[in-house]
Amino acid sequence: MGSGIFTGLRLAGASLLWAGMVASTVAPALAEPVTSEDMILFPAGEFWMGREPGKGLKDEIPRHKVYLDGFWLDRFEVTGGDFEDYLKANPDEHPTITGWWGREPRPDMVDKPVIGLTWQRCRNFCRWQGKRLPTEAEWERAAAGLEGRTYPWGEAPPTPERANFGKCCFIQKGEVLHEVGTLKSGQTPEGVHDLAGNIAEWVYDWYDKAYYSTGDDTNPRGPDSGAYHVVRGGAWNSLPDYMRTSRRYGYDDAKDFYGIGCRCARSASQNP
Repeated sequence: MGSGIFTGLRLAGASLLWAGMVASTVAPALAEPVTSEDMILFPAGEFWMGREPGKGLKDEIPRHKVYLDGFWLDRFEVTGGDFEDYLKANPDEHPTITGWWGREPRPDMVDKPVIGLTWQRCRNFCRWQGKRLPTEAEWERAAAGLEGRTYPWGEAPPTPERANFGKCCFIQKGEVLHEVGTLKSGQTPEGVHDLAGNIAEWVYDWYDKAYYSTGDDTNPRGPDSGAYHVVRGGAWNSLPDYMRTSRRYGYDDAKDFYGIGCRCARSASQNP
């Protein structure tokens, strides 16, 4: 599938409870605990989510105040090297759609984001690490900050120095990707990298284009049911508008698209 996915998805859908997010289905072993150097802590508090009319699409409106408990978020997207460790601990799991020599990532893919992960595989990987997928609100809080940044780095428009985007049309076995953390000027002031471009990222929530009008404003976790989960952040083949921190869309959970991967989160009560 080409870059068209990032030029107009508006998908809605049908069911999953938050409790299912923390129930393990696949982890025969836990990874070694991470350190605080691998994650950024976002303290509890309120922030403004979404956009004002005229500045965002219909599914980003209304702009509304959201309260979140404190949480940790990975500084980097899950890499080929990270997923290799998962494969070693889980012999029944298999590599993703490109970038591998058998069960080992190609040397040039070790520090690039792993691609071709379905929502379920991202969820399972994060569980194996003792983490979870971030909620959509947590992802936007990290990307937009308390000041409501238009882009993760601020208000300046996307450039190749800030984000890996706008490339057409083939993954070229992963060669179009950057190693995570390469574009220093694209990181957030808090130190989270690649929240715009390189690969898009699955988050926990089901997608509902009208959720902002009806959903919770305290630790929102999306609708109780849906057909598609939310994808955030845009990818290497996305248009510039997908770099915005409030941009949201849904995608078929079962697809292992060449532009989608993930990063993991953890509640602040669980120290990394």
